[in-house]
Amino acid sequence: MGHAAEGGGPSLSTAFRRARGGVVAASFHVVEVELLRSLVGQLLELVRDDPADLKAGDRWAAELGLADEGAPSRPTDPVLLRLFPDGYREDAEAASDFRRFTERGLRDRKAATAATVLASLATADGAGLSEKEREKIRIELDADESEAWLRTLTDLRLALGTRLGVAESDEDDWLRLDENDPRRHVHDVYDWLGWVQETLVRTLSSALD
Repeated sequence: MGHAAEGGGPSLSTAFRRARGGVVAASFHVVEVELLRSLVGQLLELVRDDPADLKAGDRWAAELGLADEGAPSRPTDPVLLRLFPDGYREDAEAASDFRRFTERGLRDRKAATAATVLASLATADGAGLSEKEREKIRIELDADESEAWLRTLTDLRLALGTRLGVAESDEDDWLRLDENDPRRHVHDVYDWLGWVQETLVRTLSSALD
């Protein structure tokens, strides 16, 4: 996926920038909005922790750390473990206790930020139009929405990077992959999300200068 990187390839998105009224704004093609909706929706389902068989009373006790029913166990999925890492690497018992008291709140916060991003995509100017009807969709974010986007983009890149096995200084390895290799396409999305996040960070930082 191309982006308007400096000196780069084809322009799809328009970078986040400061707009009137103190908001930050960007323009995305319809296909990019649909991609974001899909990715954020999957992230929301991944981090949501709502076991159907946990009764209200047990849930309340578990949230206070007073019951074992429903208490989160250490994730076996490497993506979930990256999103919800151990609090103590050298002490399994302390790590379990830390997870018991903190993971539900962390899941709720990640889910809330992802839901905020989805809401901003759903209410964006032109969001209800097809790709043929509207070339680009304008996204405007206030301060709270900007923070939610930053956090959710970080979570998305952590999830994709972990699933792909991205490491430092391995960019050439990805470029050598065949263009039809699905891993290369996912890595392109990973890079694009990083670019979107970078433009948002720059815009928010410029307001502090």
